[in-house]
Amino acid sequence: MPGLSRKFRSSATNRLNLAPETRLLLTFLASLFSLIFSSGLSLGILALVSAVYMLLEVRPKAVIIVYLAFAVMAAIALSCLKIISLFVPVMREQPLSAAFLPFVRMSISLNVILPLALNSKLSELANTLGRLKFPGIIKLPLIITIRFIPTFFNDLQLLREAVAIRFRGLSGPLFWLRHPLLLWRVFFMPLVVRLIRSADDLAIAAELKGLSASTDFGGGKILLANSDKIALCLTTISISMAYMAGQLSAL
Repeated sequence: MPGLSRKFRSSATNRLNLAPETRLLLTFLASLFSLIFSSGLSLGILALVSAVYMLLEVRPKAVIIVYLAFAVMAAIALSCLKIISLFVPVMREQPLSAAFLPFVRMSISLNVILPLALNSKLSELANTLGRLKFPGIIKLPLIITIRFIPTFFNDLQLLREAVAIRFRGLSGPLFWLRHPLLLWRVFFMPLVVRLIRSADDLAIAAELKGLSASTDFGGGKILLANSDKIALCLTTISISMAYMAGQLSAL
């Protein structure tokens, strides 16, 4: 799909010029330590560093779209927790920070996954997974997941155009604030349906192309440039700082 390819590249900047191996390693380290760390200060440092990384690699428009969707899901989840706490008294005793820490962890993973998805070609990513000897049960779902992200942006753009045509002259922010249920019916529900259909299409396409968990995606030598080494050094320093900050806050 040429249109999808153009939109896919338009959301990326690739200013750091990192190798796919480095992007994968950064994603793995950030996600791993976001689960290991329990201190809010440690997670805050990781979230800040990962946000800087994302802003250097992804255009602001794509960041705003993704974080608006993330904010909506977080608001729905927190509302459900609030309703449950009315019937489960023990949940009222939990500190407010405990409810937000899962979303901080999710934001860290989101910050490192977006640059990987928007700045890596699928062929490069597949070859990288082959070089790193990832098991097939991880390689195929990861490739489909990465491919799903630009598809999400494409579906979002198509729906925005469809809504603008249907409600031309009326589809401003104030109009949707006055009619939130209409926005849910004509935009969010069709978006969910399109995303489910896109996920099915990607899975079917992978099956028709003969991809499976046992597929060999290639290999070769791992070559890291100076920019990759600097990025890995800065990542190590950031994780060390987050760990020390967590230890100090516990004293």
